[in-house]
Amino acid sequence: MESRATRIDDFDMKANAITLRRKGKSLLNGESSSQMRGEEGVSEGQASPTWSSLSGDENRVSVPTEILLYEEDFPEGQSSPSFENLNREEYQVPAPTESLWHEEFQHDYSLFADQHSLKRIQRRLVEGRGIERHGGRSSSICIFPFPHSFDKINPNTYQPELVSLGPYHRGKNHVLEFEDHKWFFLDKLLSRSRTDLSNYLGALKLTERSIRDCYSETISMSSHDFVEMMLLDSCFVLELLRNLNHSEDTIDEGDPIFTRPWLIPILIRDLLKFENQLPYFLLHLIFKLSGGNGDIKLKPDPLPILALKAFDLGFPRRAEILNKFRSWHGKHLLDLFHLSLLPSDQVIICIDLEEYHPSDQLIQGVTQLRPSGIKFRPRKCDSFLDINFRNCVLEIPSVTINDFTSTVLVNCVALEHCEEKRSKYFTDYVSFMNCLINPRDVTFLCSEGIITRFSQYDQYVADLFNTLGKNVAFNIRECYLSKLFREVESYYSSNWATMRRTYFSSPWSFISVLSASILLVLTMVQSIMSVLSYKCH
Repeated sequence: MESRATRIDDFDMKANAITLRRKGKSLLNGESSSQMRGEEGVSEGQASPTWSSLSGDENRVSVPTEILLYEEDFPEGQSSPSFENLNREEYQVPAPTESLWHEEFQHDYSLFADQHSLKRIQRRLVEGRGIERHGGRSSSICIFPFPHSFDKINPNTYQPELVSLGPYHRGKNHVLEFEDHKWFFLDKLLSRSRTDLSNYLGALKLTERSIRDCYSETISMSSHDFVEMMLLDSCFVLELLRNLNHSEDTIDEGDPIFTRPWLIPILIRDLLKFENQLPYFLLHLIFKLSGGNGDIKLKPDPLPILALKAFDLGFPRRAEILNKFRSWHGKHLLDLFHLSLLPSDQVIICIDLEEYHPSDQLIQGVTQLRPSGIKFRPRKCDSFLDINFRNCVLEIPSVTINDFTSTVLVNCVALEHCEEKRSKYFTDYVSFMNCLINPRDVTFLCSEGIITRFSQYDQYVADLFNTLGKNVAFNIRECYLSKLFREVESYYSSNWATMRRTYFSSPWSFISVLSASILLVLTMVQSIMSVLSYKCH
């Protein structure tokens, strides 16, 4: 018969009145708890009385107990007493000794442990020890959720617009259409590949743990669903890159993408979205199993070249730049594109911290620098990050701020934000442009050819740099533009620049200075003539 406990006041003790009376008498007589359990048949799992604070004699404890009565403790036919008939009883029992305490609580509970939970906790502990050895974060993690600190950025710059790759946006309504299209591209890859489908699945199954470890978030998907998702996504990416690099003659008439060419720029941007990355070793594995693109070219391009050529449809560059990455092996496609955009002669930062004390304002805007005599010129170079200052001329490479460039800037800055040891070139560039421009300054930079005429409207450009620049952590002493900041600030604070801002900042101020100078010269001439005339007479 299932017992029912009646609660008295607020004191909750899971023992019945008869057991408490017997235990109290036994303890007073010096019997051990094990003897009591043997005599009374009380199992070890039952709750024992709660020990309260010492009072009076240090060897005895006062245990106020609100007695709990169970129906099974009363003779048949006798009902349990009402609350009003219950009396508070206080027992004086000996304080538990150390040996008694050990006897009570030292038991082997391992037989009752859930083995699944045990293995999972042990695995997490091992992973945690590995993370500590690698400086607080697992070295295999390379794909993160988009940072919450950038929540004011336009979501279209970092969330997939057409196709979801990986688990972060899987199943969302706006990407469901392309989930069906992925099966079309899987079928195309299998039809031209000599490798059987079972080999692809087996290879993914063996690398499943390594793929999961690349994501900073726990992926709560079954092994079957996860392997299937990675197979579909990787085959879709490879077929997309392959078709983007080949002539239109090879395009299938039933192709859901290349028969609608207006989708291609959006898909290329989706390949660079921060949360939309796939581990590069996964793409490389499937690429090798499928035979690459050797069925079309006698000398097939390696995977990094295929990817960079596809991205160059939105950001054209010289072929010599791409060839440097033929044997590249990195983390994902965004990592590849980020690296390919860095200046060829990357700056090694070495600044005397005692000598260099930058002002609170990082750099003045275009409106303040121009009256000081600083000119702005477009610079021809391979990387738009390669900015230079010499002979009072600030040379900034031309850049087109459109949807593709916005995607690149936002996602590369997010990548640098999440990976602490990565170089901060994009972060430094965005911070520089944030200090430099406002909507009125964008108009001037467009007229000088620094921001090309194919860019978005001026307010869009200014909002992009200003919003993104305010959300990044920028250290002027450790950035690759630190020397430029120092030189510009030194010139801006010089006496010559101050005089130019004060007296030559506008035509009217120049005319005023010129008039005052002419008046001063005429006054001096008049004074000299007066002195000479006096001497002659």
